[in-house]
Amino acid sequence: GQLYGDVLYFATEAQAGWTHSDPRPLYFWGYFVGLNGLWVLVPAALLADACSHLATAQRAFDRPHHKAR
Repeated sequence: GQLYGDVLYFATEAQAGWTHSDPRPLYFWGYFVGLNGLWVLVPAALLADACSHLATAQRAFDRPHHKAR
């Protein structure tokens, strides 16, 4: 959900031609892109970590089980 909101936030601003952001480079790259970019990077990193754990668990589950004699 967070990533969807971030994509909409950046996409609507890009579609508007960046008219609602301050054109000064420090503000635009530091605040608008940098700080708002954290809201994209952190959920993306957590999603990648969760996918990794799920893949590991699925591989362990898919291994054939040997019967004990």
